[in-house]
Amino acid sequence: MKTDNILISLFPLVLGLSCTVLIATGQSDDLSMKKALTFYASFDSGTDADISRGDKRLFTLIGKEPKLGNKTEGMSRIVKGKGLSGDALLFTKRNAKWLLYDGAKNFPFADKNWSGSVSFWLKVDPINGLDPGYVDPIQITPNTWNNASFFVDFAKDGNPRSFRLGAFADKSVWNPENKDIPEPQRPLVPAKSNPFSSDKWTHVAFTWENFNTGKKDGVATLYLDGKNEGSITKWNQKFSWAGKPHRILIGLNYMGLFDDLACFDRALSSKEIKHIFDHQKSLNTLIK
Repeated sequence: MKTDNILISLFPLVLGLSCTVLIATGQSDDLSMKKALTFYASFDSGTDADISRGDKRLFTLIGKEPKLGNKTEGMSRIVKGKGLSGDALLFTKRNAKWLLYDGAKNFPFADKNWSGSVSFWLKVDPINGLDPGYVDPIQITPNTWNNASFFVDFAKDGNPRSFRLGAFADKSVWNPENKDIPEPQRPLVPAKSNPFSSDKWTHVAFTWENFNTGKKDGVATLYLDGKNEGSITKWNQKFSWAGKPHRILIGLNYMGLFDDLACFDRALSSKEIKHIFDHQKSLNTLIK
């Protein structure tokens, strides 16, 4: 009986120590991120996603219709051993047809109090490696870039070009009069730094919180190499996606390497994003 009582009394201590070890080693963050992960493509075994809540297959946008598989005639392709750890996706021509993944379930939408995160890596020289014009490494929307859309882009001008996060609510909400609004007055935030290079990988992440609340309290934040680069705030971030097929478009007019794309169904903390950057390896090895 005394032995049983001792074991019972020790159990909370052992459990507490286990939790302390998990927190100290970062494993609790890893487990939490794994639970929040909705889509992950490492590109180490082809273009199919490693983890997906929806369709794991890659499509090519031809005309306005997605066609199964990579149909870019080699302009965008998997390259062996060039990734963060393993293979990566290489985009070589600005005019290549756009690649995409189906957003349904892979990029969960919520019509109330919506939040989430996106993470990926780029290796690109934005000064000498990109052709003129806007470049969107990723764009997620059922519509167009300025109507209920997330994107990150390199601006068309500048040396080096500014890298920005855009979080554009329904056009009828952020630009109801359909005016030509100057870029500084749009729901955009330019990065404070410019860490991009053809010689090293740059980690890109963005998060959003308080979207679809009906208030001007939406916050979207851009991170580069684990650092907060700025936020889009004080906007009514109403995204009307319900009943519309949204797409995860990648490599729009982009020329460079792209790797380790991940989507999450909540806003990751700055600590978690720094944890991904510090890991400097495939997300597979961080959350397995």
